[in-house]
Amino acid sequence: MVDDRRVTLTVTLHQPDERLVELAAAQLPVLAQRYAAIVAYCSNETHHAILDLLRRHAAHVVVDTGRSAGIYRIGVVRRAALRAGLRTKTSHLHMCDFDRALHWAACHLGELEDLIAGLPQYDLLVLGRTARAWASHPPYQRETEPLFNRVFALATGQAWDIGAGSRGLSRQAGEALLRRSRERTVGVDAEWPLLLLNWAGEGQDGFRLGYRACEGLEFETADRFGPEIEAAGGYEAWEEKVSADPKRWAFRLEVARLIAEAVIRYSECDR
Repeated sequence: MVDDRRVTLTVTLHQPDERLVELAAAQLPVLAQRYAAIVAYCSNETHHAILDLLRRHAAHVVVDTGRSAGIYRIGVVRRAALRAGLRTKTSHLHMCDFDRALHWAACHLGELEDLIAGLPQYDLLVLGRTARAWASHPPYQRETEPLFNRVFALATGQAWDIGAGSRGLSRQAGEALLRRSRERTVGVDAEWPLLLLNWAGEGQDGFRLGYRACEGLEFETADRFGPEIEAAGGYEAWEEKVSADPKRWAFRLEVARLIAEAVIRYSECDR
């Protein structure tokens, strides 16, 4: 078991119902044993049972007082979570969506332990998905998210998956991002690596950046929909049903647009 006291797990979550309670109850002790601290930045609609569980496992809980605005306010939320994580005084943070962290601990614990041990080697470690993890996602994600990754690769030469919602950050890099980051939307997924990539071009020493593809970033949303999957007659039938909803495709196209436009904006701002 990893016991690296240099890394704080910093999660963001918006969970208005009790869907994640059982998984959280099982996996929070696992996470608490492997990180120096857990910080949870929660929407003000997050269910009290989740908040209670987090506090019971000594997590530092911060409840957002702002109004939720989904992908149009994620940049604001990520900066607030980063600020809260840095208050723990550890040298590094592992930032992740709460449901992804729970799934990672439940299904790929060995990989997570190895990741925690290696995080202090980097100022920014972008965490993306392996080919198998990509294939586990429904088509409305598999077919839209590669678009913003392609734009990022064209702009930077880095074939990174930047939209999986997980990062490793050093204290120095986190503090630098808080000074520079302004992106309000989900485009923050592109802004942060681009800000740090551009740093070396300003006469600075630069930061140690890296990328790792992870099995644990496979599709985790199904963890919350057991009754619906059972009612549909199994996972494949459920996935086919949800993937037939045109609103899901439109939403994911909007995510891709916001991140791709942020790539252009922040890769050109220092030219």
